[in-house]
Amino acid sequence: MESPRDAHLSPSPEAARMLHEMLLRDLREADGPDLPEEQLRSNDQLQQDEILALEAIYGDNLDIFGEKSVPRSFQIYVHCEIPDGISVSTELQSVDDCPDNQFTFSVKHLAPISLTCLMPPSYPSHHPPYFSLGVQWLDSVKVSTLCHMLDSIWAQQSGQEVIFEWVQWLQSSTLSHLGFDGGIIIRKSDSTMASVDARVIGEILSVEDVVQQLISYDEEQCLETFRRGLHVCTICFSEHPGIDFVELPCRHYYCWRCMETYSKLHVKEGSVLKLVCPDDKCGCSIPPKLLKKLLGDAGFERWERLVFQKTLDSRADVAYCPRCETACLADEDSAQCSNCLFTFCVRCRNRRHVGERCMTPEEKLISVQEREKARNLSKGNAGRKVSASDIFSIKEILRSSVMCPHCGFAISRVSGCDQMLCRNCEKSFCYACGKPSSQGHTSEQCKIDREKLRVKVEVNDVVRNMQKELKLALSRAHPCPGCRQPNFKVGNNNHIFCETCRVHYCALCHTVVRKSKEHYGPRGCKQHTVDPDFV
Repeated sequence: MESPRDAHLSPSPEAARMLHEMLLRDLREADGPDLPEEQLRSNDQLQQDEILALEAIYGDNLDIFGEKSVPRSFQIYVHCEIPDGISVSTELQSVDDCPDNQFTFSVKHLAPISLTCLMPPSYPSHHPPYFSLGVQWLDSVKVSTLCHMLDSIWAQQSGQEVIFEWVQWLQSSTLSHLGFDGGIIIRKSDSTMASVDARVIGEILSVEDVVQQLISYDEEQCLETFRRGLHVCTICFSEHPGIDFVELPCRHYYCWRCMETYSKLHVKEGSVLKLVCPDDKCGCSIPPKLLKKLLGDAGFERWERLVFQKTLDSRADVAYCPRCETACLADEDSAQCSNCLFTFCVRCRNRRHVGERCMTPEEKLISVQEREKARNLSKGNAGRKVSASDIFSIKEILRSSVMCPHCGFAISRVSGCDQMLCRNCEKSFCYACGKPSSQGHTSEQCKIDREKLRVKVEVNDVVRNMQKELKLALSRAHPCPGCRQPNFKVGNNNHIFCETCRVHYCALCHTVVRKSKEHYGPRGCKQHTVDPDFV
């Protein structure tokens, strides 16, 4: 058992009542002062007024032991003032990932100080009240210093009511008196047993137990404070009382109606793996016990089935029988159904074919069509509906799906981006171009590459058209007889002027024209003719 100097104290109602009985016994045995009746009546009235004032101020934090019992006794819970919270540091025996066993955390609420008082008939005129102190997060030596400080306060204002002053000082000055302004430090005391005041009460606790109680008390008080207030749900942005909110393990809060709708929607759509904390940056899972309350019995059973189904789908060694859809354990490329005993290839889902490659959808379509023709020839039209359905299914797959470049499995996209993950081989590829995904090949990059390719094709088409037009135009040109520069006629006029060598020539005979009147005429070339290409 630990000694009091190595432990901390936790007050309890039983300990307070034991103290009350002990003080009553000491009071009867002690030789008190012989006070006149008038003084006793005055003290009794002052005591009564003081208790009424304390009850009006502290309300539920005051517990009176017997309304009409004399001497009067009560217990009051004093809360230290920490408006912005306070850090707590301690040394534990063994804490993983904490150097030097240092453990620091913050709390917004400290467990109250238990002050138990008994008013003798000679209070407040001659004697102070009998009292005891209990603080669960302080060791007995530090609580003893608080007892001595209360004695000094009485000494400074002897003969006056002092309990309110005691409570006020414990509220505002306890932490500063103990040197805890910058944070509470919990450690084993080095003082001797002689320094422990007899008025210190409480159960003996280890440092680890004190830390656990501080954390638990702070969480309870924070939750109680939250429930008493009004808060805005970040889903519906409506204000609700805290009692109508759901607390997730990640400490995010949402109103019950939004969480119920959110959970049922995911279960209805089958996206149970996305049924996590609605916060985008969180992703914390929702406990099954809470989901059962949100979904009800029927919804929770569907959630369990879907989670089990998704878990099987995520495993690479699980394949589904193409005949009865039973989940089977795959052995490399083949599996045997435990229900119908059908052995099939996990890649193409056909009958097992050892040493042969899987048929492509095109080959499978041709095979089905050939079987359809053979069946029609041998059995007439019997069985045509089944085969026609198979053919239609394969044609629809080929039309609306893209083959995985890794395993040849047909993938059809319903919505989303072009980045696809093959369910069969668990490898990714681009749905737009059908190429395997690489580090530099993203959906956005693929769109850019396809746009560049489209622009390049369009530019090449324009260039080819321009080249054709240029070639056609050059075939209609008339080269100059001097510099061979191709020139074009103006309209139907065969008289051409070369801008390069500054020579006039005829488009028909390709000779230099010195005088237009002599060259063109009834005996010469016609000045205006239509080229054959323009007819």
